[in-house]
Amino acid sequence: MQFQDISDLPPLAIIAFGISLGILYFVTKGGFASGQKVNPASAPSSAQVAAVIVDPTALNKATAALEAQTMENINGRKSFERGIEALCRSVERLCEEVDDLKKEMIRKGH
Repeated sequence: MQFQDISDLPPLAIIAFGISLGILYFVTKGGFASGQKVNPASAPSSAQVAAVIVDPTALNKATAALEAQTMENINGRKSFERGIEALCRSVERLCEEVDDLKKEMIRKGH
């Protein structure tokens, strides 16, 4: 399985990805820690099961929230790009008009 190169993603998407990985890591580590705290002498099998099972509803909610945040960031980036493109077109028109004005002033001898 080949992983996607994330270096070309926007910085906020990379940050959201890192936060989601961190959340998954700490939730999993917390599950293992709680499983190890159970007294293994009284119930050895329950300690192993508690270390592996993590409540999926919390993970699903966190995943949905991160997906929504990622989509919002993508939409914001696209809006930003459209605004920058409009600004570039305006600057190009302004440059053309200044060039025309310069040519007119040279033609009139000023």
